[in-house]
Amino acid sequence: MPNPHNQEKPLRPAGRTLAEFQPLKPGETKLLEACRTGDIAMLDKKRPEQATESNTVRAGFVRFLALGGDESAPIHEHGVHLQGAWIEDALNLQGAGVPSDLYLINCTFSFPLQLISAHIRGSLLLSGSQIPGLNADRLVCDGSVFLHKGFSATGMVRLLGAQIGGDLACVGAKLDGKDGDALLADGAVVKGNVFLNEGFSATGEVRLLGAQIGATLDCSGAKLDGKDGDALSADRAVIKGSVFLNKGFSATGKVRLLGAQIGCNLVCDGAQLDGKDGDALFADGMVVTGSFFFRKLEQPVHRVSLSHAQVGQLIDDMHSWGERLILDGFVYGSIAGGAPTDAVTRLKWLDKQFEQHRGTNRNNADFRPQPWRQLQKVLREMGHVEDARQVAIALEHRLHRAGLIGQTPPHWGTPRAWLYRQTARIFHKSFWLLIGYGYRPLRLAGWMLSVWLLCAVFYWYAAIQGVFAPSNPLVFQNSAYVACVPDSSEAKAELAKPTDAKPAPVQGAGNWYLCEKLREEYTGFSPLAYSLDVILPLVDLHQEHDWSTLIPTPQASWYAEFADWDLKRVTRFLIWFEILFGWVASLLLVAVFSGLTKRGED
Repeated sequence: MPNPHNQEKPLRPAGRTLAEFQPLKPGETKLLEACRTGDIAMLDKKRPEQATESNTVRAGFVRFLALGGDESAPIHEHGVHLQGAWIEDALNLQGAGVPSDLYLINCTFSFPLQLISAHIRGSLLLSGSQIPGLNADRLVCDGSVFLHKGFSATGMVRLLGAQIGGDLACVGAKLDGKDGDALLADGAVVKGNVFLNEGFSATGEVRLLGAQIGATLDCSGAKLDGKDGDALSADRAVIKGSVFLNKGFSATGKVRLLGAQIGCNLVCDGAQLDGKDGDALFADGMVVTGSFFFRKLEQPVHRVSLSHAQVGQLIDDMHSWGERLILDGFVYGSIAGGAPTDAVTRLKWLDKQFEQHRGTNRNNADFRPQPWRQLQKVLREMGHVEDARQVAIALEHRLHRAGLIGQTPPHWGTPRAWLYRQTARIFHKSFWLLIGYGYRPLRLAGWMLSVWLLCAVFYWYAAIQGVFAPSNPLVFQNSAYVACVPDSSEAKAELAKPTDAKPAPVQGAGNWYLCEKLREEYTGFSPLAYSLDVILPLVDLHQEHDWSTLIPTPQASWYAEFADWDLKRVTRFLIWFEILFGWVASLLLVAVFSGLTKRGED
């Protein structure tokens, strides 16, 4: 029977016993002792440029210690802390469980580091290290991941689907993805901050598609070069804090925030954005709960797309906005931080959109009116009422020019649709001339005053020429007024009397307006009162009722009737025009006071 006191030790997986690594290199011996005491194994203060006998540590030995060592090599709860080593061979911790921190500071890696699906129950610190690449897809790190303070990678850094319990700190790191992406962290979940700032540089795309960041994404001062692709892609990312693309941040290639949700501010102050031949900033559908800072940029940024984006406040300046903007659907709660709010400047901002979206071309069906309505709404809510009115008027002008007034259903025939559109355009233009689309009501009062006075002057001249006469037929039958009847024998006799005759001739004989006999018993004709009575449909000054024009006998044919434009006919048509104008103006005034003509303010 076997002796139970002489049982063999259970076998371990390869690379999990100290005996497999004997004899140890000098650097490994130092690392083993430091892991036992919880200290840092400092082989050199600086990152080694080449391997030596004293600084070389085998990757397998680092893995052995990181996984907890064995009975002959107990590991302190502080974990593995190694500085200034040349790590020989490939360090592969794929699927491994690391029980504590893993600090590899100022180390040079011969091969890419593999952390696929690893679980580090502490923090991962690679500060100052140089590495050909890092593959940490689906990494779970309970603490933070530090790739900063001189960290550099000459291959792709992958964190697809990684879960990081603290921060992802790449402060001052230099990533060169060579022929691929520089940083690939799609779907990563970082409960703390993501720092890509203070000298951080990336050659190749930085991707954070669908990432979830519990605090801030700080790219202040970062230099991103997407080479032939995008510089920064954070589509559908959820960032609970702010996003900083400021303090010298520069991007060569598109910055994408498509559908991103930002819990606080988006700060682009002082940034330099170069989208090459594409959009410099592509943020369609982005939601920013706080403020969007877009000011003091080094150069105006062309091709910024904010279609259907939403921000709490817009804080900007006009210098920073370049041409070919997309603002359709862009919603902002207010304009703050000293940003311009006057209509003239803001309308120039809207005219920086793509030409087909501005409404400056005739019959342009691609005109997008929403940016004008949004600006009008914000200015009005901020108390800039007059500026809001100017924007509203500008929008109506653009709608008219773009041919969007009088649009018809598709089933309408061409002649019918054309007639309807032209009629609608005429009325729309008249609406502007009369009342400024409802935003200039005093203009209508000016028109009414002008029509009243001009018509009164014309009526005065017509009355002197004998065009007006009493409208009551009994007046013509009264013998006391017989001298006032034009072309009557009595009137002609009075006009033929010499001025020194006894009795004196009747003043104004043959002219009802000037006839002195009429003034004693009949309503006298007043051009001003008559014109006012005509233009005000609901006012009766007894002028329009008691006086009318003398109408000549109609011609036999219609064309002769229209061809014969004497003073009496012209006066009659002018009265009709003033009556119609008075009704239209009165109805418009009622509409102004009831608020029906203020389009787009609600």
